[in-house]
Amino acid sequence: MRLWPFKSKDIYAGGIELRPSFGQGPWTPFYQNFIARKVDPILMEVMRESIPVVDVAINRLVSLDGHIEVKGDSDKLVTEITDWVDNVPVNGLSSGLQKFHQNFTDEAHEQGFAIGEAVPDKKRSGIVELRVADSKSIKFKRSATSYDILQRSDDDHEFRPLKPGNLMYFSIHNENMNPYGIPLMRSCEFVTQILHTIQNSVKNSWERFGDPSFSVVYKTSKKDGSNHNERRVQISKELDEAMRAKKDGKSVDFVRAIDKDSDITIQVIGADGQILEMEVPARHVLEQIIAKTGLPAWMLGMHWSTTERLSNAELEMLMADMEVRRRPKLSIFKNLIATELRMRGRTWKKGDWWIEWAGVNMRDAVAQAQARFLNAQADMYYLQNAGAAGIQIDINDLALGKCHGGKTKDAVVDVRKTAGSCSHGTKETGRAEPWPELDDIETRYTERLKKDWHDLYERVRLILGFDIPGKTAEAEGFFFSPEQMAMIRSALESFIKGYDPALSDSPIVTFYREAMSAGVIRAAGDETPKLNLAKNTEIYDTLKSDGFDLVKNNATKAIQDKIIAEMQAHSLAGSNPLEVAGRLKKLFDDKNSDWERLARSEMAMSAEKAKKAEWKEWGIEKLEFFPAPDACPICRALAGEYGIEECPVPVEDTHPNCRCATRPT
Repeated sequence: MRLWPFKSKDIYAGGIELRPSFGQGPWTPFYQNFIARKVDPILMEVMRESIPVVDVAINRLVSLDGHIEVKGDSDKLVTEITDWVDNVPVNGLSSGLQKFHQNFTDEAHEQGFAIGEAVPDKKRSGIVELRVADSKSIKFKRSATSYDILQRSDDDHEFRPLKPGNLMYFSIHNENMNPYGIPLMRSCEFVTQILHTIQNSVKNSWERFGDPSFSVVYKTSKKDGSNHNERRVQISKELDEAMRAKKDGKSVDFVRAIDKDSDITIQVIGADGQILEMEVPARHVLEQIIAKTGLPAWMLGMHWSTTERLSNAELEMLMADMEVRRRPKLSIFKNLIATELRMRGRTWKKGDWWIEWAGVNMRDAVAQAQARFLNAQADMYYLQNAGAAGIQIDINDLALGKCHGGKTKDAVVDVRKTAGSCSHGTKETGRAEPWPELDDIETRYTERLKKDWHDLYERVRLILGFDIPGKTAEAEGFFFSPEQMAMIRSALESFIKGYDPALSDSPIVTFYREAMSAGVIRAAGDETPKLNLAKNTEIYDTLKSDGFDLVKNNATKAIQDKIIAEMQAHSLAGSNPLEVAGRLKKLFDDKNSDWERLARSEMAMSAEKAKKAEWKEWGIEKLEFFPAPDACPICRALAGEYGIEECPVPVEDTHPNCRCATRPT
């Protein structure tokens, strides 16, 4: 509709309204400076600030890289490094190497590269702060052999060189010798400009159509007189007052007395206008932006049609990209920690400490377990067919043997620390020799573990309110409060405390002592045992300590990693309490197989170690390792004669649930 603005007192003239052009809204000035093939650091920051999906993508890429864990054989050194990693100041306000990693990687994704600085104290006895520079203030200057790194001062805007020895540099996808790297959103400047234009047009349309102007036309007759302007002003004033009253919630009528040949017409400007459809073009642009991030659309909240198979392929590519980014940063952090240790005057040998990216997600763990299972299955078929053909097989050539650390007669390793990690999942049912006394100890220990675990389950049910009559059925949604979480953790601590070896009535003390006694008696046969458990407590104390750690870790992981985590998830989802109660029972019941494996394995190993200790007292020098009737290929490969010190100990040197045995030759 054309507008006819009032130009003089009594004369109306036709014309058009010129509006300033802000095609991209408040971001227009930044795009006006855009030059193709030139990277503008400010524009990179603007794109992230103005387009939420870009900001989410960078944050998600940083999160996917995970965090650093310090490990090693020197507990003292690992503890010292971990303390520094957790508490080193970062950028003056934050602390921890993880925060530095987040800022460092975040800047690299946004601008293409990042510069970090390690600040030592005046005595150079340690690193007291880590800093991440604003990449927009950094300039590289080519020198004879490398690059000088300069930073612009906030005061006089002059570029000054930085000390190269304190700097850490990380970039993404450098082109040839370009040190500036490639920002995540490079090549998307034109695309984001289109998206801003679409979004801004929608904003303008809704501002104009959502808050429309009114056109008031006063048509007069010849009899109505000539004071048109005065009447126009009066009508405009009354209409404005009526609109203000409506805004205040008052009911107002607009009344005007005119002659029979005059009328007043009020129309909404643009009431019949059509707003442009934006879903299709906007999605086309967003698809290009998301493709540039390398992330699946569903990970950024865009739930477009995606099959499960495609999602798996996307995750594979994502994991590959993540590993490419991680590797150069790992060396940066390793050198940083090594520098800190040298400043402190620490020395170390290989294996005392190392760093690695923490955690493998459940999808990876399941895939690895499936791969190990398939390898083991293939090995077992191969062994069976080869044996039938009379072919000799080297156990070290099998994937299953490698799963056990390549166990042979000459290379016995401790597999007990990785109990349950071997893929074949062997549970031997028949013993190499009948041993009803040990069977009874195992059964009673299993029942005790399961009873205490069931008691913990009942306490958790009560804490969550599942035992209150009618509450579960009547509740609309499940809620898990911080207070309930604290109470569950307290109940877990009580469960663990009951197994503390320091307590005289601890099941750890009772059953390990019984198992060792059974082993000593078995080894002595009809003779009086020579080993005095009361005096020779080294093996016993170690077994108790390790056994307590197994119980504690088994229970803690079940509560922390599974039960509490799942209760939190159900609370967020508002799940049906009846379903949550059923799921809680299943989570506790699933752990019973772990308790059975622990009891069988630990009691058998304790008895076998006691047998070995008793035989040493008798001066026996050689033992035979003989497998159970249904032993796995690994245990069958270990059969034979050994020196007493080299002889494999069932469970400790084989696998959980092992029923093999040893005897003097």
